[in-house]
Amino acid sequence: MKCIKVRIDQLGRVRNSEVFVSPLMVFSGESGLGKSYLALLCHYFFELMIDTSRLNHFFVDNNMDFNVLSKDFKDAGTALEIKKQDLETWMAKDAILYLRYMLGYEGVSGNIEITLPETVPDVMTFTYKQELTGLVNQEDINTILSLGELGLRIQEKTQFDESPFAFLLRLVMIDYIFGHYQMLDSTFVFPPSRGPILTEQIIPTTGMYSEFLKDMAELNRIKPRPDTVSDTVLRLFRTILEGEVNKEETTYIYTTNNISMPVSAAAASIREIAPLQILAKKQDVSKCAILMEEPEAHLHPLKQRMMADIIGAFSHSGAIMQITTHSDYFLRRLNELIMFAKAIKVVDDPDKLKVLSERVKIVEDMSIDESIVGAYLLQKQTDGTSIAIKQDLSNGIPFAAFRDAILDNMNYQDILGDFLQDGVE
Repeated sequence: MKCIKVRIDQLGRVRNSEVFVSPLMVFSGESGLGKSYLALLCHYFFELMIDTSRLNHFFVDNNMDFNVLSKDFKDAGTALEIKKQDLETWMAKDAILYLRYMLGYEGVSGNIEITLPETVPDVMTFTYKQELTGLVNQEDINTILSLGELGLRIQEKTQFDESPFAFLLRLVMIDYIFGHYQMLDSTFVFPPSRGPILTEQIIPTTGMYSEFLKDMAELNRIKPRPDTVSDTVLRLFRTILEGEVNKEETTYIYTTNNISMPVSAAAASIREIAPLQILAKKQDVSKCAILMEEPEAHLHPLKQRMMADIIGAFSHSGAIMQITTHSDYFLRRLNELIMFAKAIKVVDDPDKLKVLSERVKIVEDMSIDESIVGAYLLQKQTDGTSIAIKQDLSNGIPFAAFRDAILDNMNYQDILGDFLQDGVE
């Protein structure tokens, strides 16, 4: 995947920061500093390449109507040229609109600058050629619209839900960024505290939860795809859930030890994890972009580590992920998965690796290559704003966000213990 760069002058509380969009993005730091904003911002780019309506607005905003322009088409020629810089400028504004929708807050403000990778040419040229089809004297005119290596055949008088320009540009953008236009085919959003949405009649008031409901409804219509499911991923889900979740008619059912119950009667952790298991069974995650807020929510520390294993397995399978977290346990396990990937590269002895694998309970399909990770710490400034600091992964993802809390746990307990001891004496 080619890197997209975002320069942030201001976005919510975030100031003067740069983010480089990578296959696995991990945002940590105190609450309220902008982790969700940055995760959503990164997810926006993949949503733009999949959503069949969003990129339409670029052409509408710039008065590039295919129906109008095609009236002047001859036999062949240039249909339209768009500049990379114009697209980047428009995306910088549209990304803020996307955040407003997803967060349900029109007050979201931002000033950002987007730089697409060098694989995206400075000028993108749509070309066309026309062909006659049908019976003699009853011919129809077909237009073949092309951009890059892709072409689209358009029949005369076709009505469009999506502009042909937008359709081709979406696929070509995937091609420029991933190397092939079929490498990304879906996006999914898993908001925080998503569990109750599965079982309760809740009307979402933000786009994030609305999109989650739509995603789950779509997943439930899809038949399982065993040919694309990683055995490692499914095994991890069965371990962490101690069972399995399926949709039966209108109800999600949790089965454990041959006992079935509605998910609403299961532990909160089951409800939080269930959507990811359903995704793994129904979708080819190697072609997914997944935003997951607080994957460790409502999980015991041991299961937080297991959740990190699932994220590692998803990522190893090729999934694009944006993660926010408050968990030291989760981050520590991610670090172990990164370190194991390093061990695979430097250790030639398979037997040694097997022993290591058994000791740390990591298999290669869970390991994470540090080259695909973008880890950022949101750090609070004296004026109440924050900056996103890219983390040095040479020794894994640092735990700076948790150091103060850990020290407070240790120091305050010692102080209180000494006080009580002195008081008793």
